[in-house]
Amino acid sequence: MAEKVNEIQIWQGPNGLNLPPNLKEAKDIVPYANNLSIKQKSQIIAAFQIEAFDMAAEYAWKKSMVKLKETIATLGMKFIGEMIGKEDFDETTSVDTEITDYTAIQLAEQLGVIGTTAALRLRQSNELITHYFSKNAEEQLDYATAFSIVKSSVQYILGEQDISIALEFSKFRDRLLNETLRINDAQVEQVINSPLFYLRTVMTILISSIRNDIGAKLEHSLANLNLITPNIWNRLGESDKWNIGTAYRDVTAAGNTVAASGLKNALLKVNGFDFVPENLRSVTFIKTAKQVIETHYASNNFYNEPAIIRKLSSLGSTIPAPALIECMQAYLAVYLGNSYGTSWNAALIAYEELSKITAERWKYYFEKVIHTDEIILAKTNSIQIGHFSKLLYDNKLTEFTDLPKLNQFLYEAIVKNNYRKASQISSVLSDNIKNNKK
Repeated sequence: MAEKVNEIQIWQGPNGLNLPPNLKEAKDIVPYANNLSIKQKSQIIAAFQIEAFDMAAEYAWKKSMVKLKETIATLGMKFIGEMIGKEDFDETTSVDTEITDYTAIQLAEQLGVIGTTAALRLRQSNELITHYFSKNAEEQLDYATAFSIVKSSVQYILGEQDISIALEFSKFRDRLLNETLRINDAQVEQVINSPLFYLRTVMTILISSIRNDIGAKLEHSLANLNLITPNIWNRLGESDKWNIGTAYRDVTAAGNTVAASGLKNALLKVNGFDFVPENLRSVTFIKTAKQVIETHYASNNFYNEPAIIRKLSSLGSTIPAPALIECMQAYLAVYLGNSYGTSWNAALIAYEELSKITAERWKYYFEKVIHTDEIILAKTNSIQIGHFSKLLYDNKLTEFTDLPKLNQFLYEAIVKNNYRKASQISSVLSDNIKNNKK
């Protein structure tokens, strides 16, 4: 195929307005917020003028997140639930109360609502908002921080006249669900050679349809899954493979023979039955681990983390294999903390649980998982890497070899507490998720 793998982008979200670089005042930025009324714009500017910086930032941020979530919800809340592993979502689920701001930003990037740079800036703003409005914040939100949050809100969301799901994404999703594609189809070739970032979304679309649709849509989705899966299986992350196996278990238990037969055929083609969970115990672990991550990125996370991490740890001392990735991610996220520190009571529980994990499972994590774990790859400041290094030394986990090249470099940087090198390698691995470089 003519195109290089790392150049293929099936759909791509916009990176916001091209604002003049010399704008330094709120009164110069806010007028670009086309999604706000004249009165709403005036309120933000007035808040800056009276130095109510927290009020200005919070107002602009909340307006931008409401708009972003409304856009995401246009795809249907059942589908959004599939995207984030929430099986209890249906079309009556409230996007405002059930989707955190952090998750909304992730979804928006996956669905082409915003681009990569926009997602990065919005995640930074979300972390600032979460910190300054938490019970643990010891300082007031200053002008520069408030201006940064408002600027990101305007540039990437509020400035757009009508933000929407990327047209390319919508068209391709329609094709996946309403046509049986062929291997020589140009868009199938794009999928097969696209980055993991896109593969995950395509597989979620198909699995969601297989779980929920009937008739022609189900038939098309099964055919397209069987077409695509053998060609991308070796590039899927371990958690993505478990998602397919879990879907097979669920449709089999539900008596959906058509879906079960189609998924079984796909798994047979890739020898994928090792990824079919044996029981429902793993589902409970996975759901609770996801709740930990949501709490970690929500407001007052330091206050709320101990209860939810305690709930996860109380499920049992042995983590089921299908839930290992999610549980390790959850425990690590809490133990490593964020840029502003850790929830110490929660981190202590996480440390104890991480210390129970066998060396064999830790090597599996560094060999097969860490290079696709965007949450942990983002935790590379000096304090976080110091915590990680201590964990590995305390548990005699410092001698792993024969890992994939970049994974090995990252692992060694963590062991040696070299946060600068760890940060550089993590950045490359994070880019690789979207660019599919090996």
